[in-house]
Formats: sequence, structure tokens, C-alpha cells
Amino acid sequence: MNQPFKAIVIDDEPAARRLMKNLLQEHDNVVEVIAEASTGKEAIEKIESLDPDLIFLDIQMPDLTGFEVIEQLKKKPNIIFTTAYEQYAIKAFETFSIDYLLKPIKEERLEQSIEKLKAFGRLNQSINVNGLQEIIKQFQSPKKATALPIKTGDRINLIRFENISYLEAQDKYVCVFTIDGQKFLTGST
Repeated sequence: MNQPFKAIVIDDEPAARRLMKNLLQEHDNVVEVIAEASTGKEAIEKIESLDPDLIFLDIQMPDLTGFEVIEQLKKKPNIIFTTAYEQYAIKAFETFSIDYLLKPIKEERLEQSIEKLKAFGRLNQSINVNGLQEIIKQFQSPKKATALPIKTGDRINLIRFENISYLEAQDKYVCVFTIDGQKFLTGST
């Protein structure tokens, strides 16, 4: 059995921190709460000094948002967001978080997060997050088209732009003429 994930619970509401710690007692073989923080600045200090494997992070705090906390960390632990606001979910997953729990947190939902953590959490520690973000950006950047796809029967022909001689409109269709004399009919505009 692996060691439990060392965790810090970060939330500006004492009741929310207490509830999270109580819910996590059911999973003490997977998650060990080693500290808690009530502000973003306190969270950064504790994360840097205690080096947790996991943080349960609220998004809306008085001094810093959860996202600002993450930006200021030198080493990023696994993250499970805990918030009352649905609108931050996409941004949360862009930070490579394990999960996003909406308050009030339900036991069944926390259990799903723990399962995700067990499946992906140890992997996250060996991933270079900044490098991974760069790779994702490369895939997201639009690629310049180099060919025109034209369906002929059950085949798709890719006609390279440099091989197209001219185009001719014919009613609802377009004829594509290539420099080698071929003619292709397409319904594309």
C-alpha cells in the first residue's frame, strides 16, 4: 500500500475547512490532512514549507483567488478545487486539477474525487506541468491548411493548394481543376 497523500485544506471559511477534514477522515488511508490555511498567502507559505502531495483549494478567498495561489507556487501539488461557484470549472481543469467539487460537498462526490486522485495523483508528481502546458498550447494553435479535401464516392481526395490550377462555379457546386488536368466536383463553397 502506498503512503497516503499529504494534504492541506485551504478555505477562508472555518466551517468549510472543518467539514472537509471530517469528510476526509473516511479516507485517511488515502489522504492525510497535515495542515490547513485560511488565506491565499498563508496557503502559499504552508505549501512551500510542507511540500504537500495534494491541496483542497477554495477559489474565492479575500486576499488571493485559488488561481493566483497556483500561479505563485514554485512546485505544484495535485489540486482538488472546492468552491460554491460553477463558472470556474473550465479554468480549474486548465490548471490540471484532479477534480472540482461544488459546495456543499457531498460524500459521494468526494469519493469520486478520491478515486480520481488514486488513479492520477501519483502520475501528476512526475509530470512537468509547465512543459505539458506548452505541448497543449501547440496542439491548440490553429494549423494552416495545405490541402482541400474533396469527397469522391466513398473516398476523400486531398488536393494540395499548389496543385490547383483554377476553380469554376457550376450552380451549387465548385469544379476544382488541377495543373495535371484532373477535375474534381465539390459541394463546398
